[in-house]
Amino acid sequence: VPIPFIITARFSLGCEVDLKKVAFGIRNAEFNPRKHGSITIRLFNPRVAALVRERGIVTLSGSTGEQELKASAKKIARLVQKCGYEQAVFAEYKTTSILCKVDLRFPVRLEALAARWRKNAVYEPEFCCNCVFRTRKPKCTYLVTAGGKLMISGLRRMEDIHEALKRVYPVFFDFQT
Repeated sequence: VPIPFIITARFSLGCEVDLKKVAFGIRNAEFNPRKHGSITIRLFNPRVAALVRERGIVTLSGSTGEQELKASAKKIARLVQKCGYEQAVFAEYKTTSILCKVDLRFPVRLEALAARWRKNAVYEPEFCCNCVFRTRKPKCTYLVTAGGKLMISGLRRMEDIHEALKRVYPVFFDFQT
């Protein structure tokens, strides 16, 4: 069963914002224009980090569920409204990626997997102890460990992740030790 690890989403405020004004108006905001041109806002319950750009685009990432992340996005839009931008709205919300972790419950022979699936798998034991396995349909990336742990990235919905796992599970099952 895939467990969401990190979910990334974005939405639009519908207006341009003055980063300095917003940074001074929100308690948990960081703004260093020398580093990058956006504000980092951290929420602690649920744990979410958001990047607010001058154009009004907000990118969020957190280890919460999809519904909690959407609620956090609405909180951030409300915080920006309280900083003097009454015209700021919560619009165009969409999940951009979900990173999931899965336990296959059996070890995987990575060298044999990489040899048999040479177009899809990249395994360099001198460089990294994991195997990177890519599929075209659905287009996603799997990071496989020898112990049978799996990280799935590149998909936007949990239904797609379940489908991807169903399609790739027999491949990994053939290479169990």
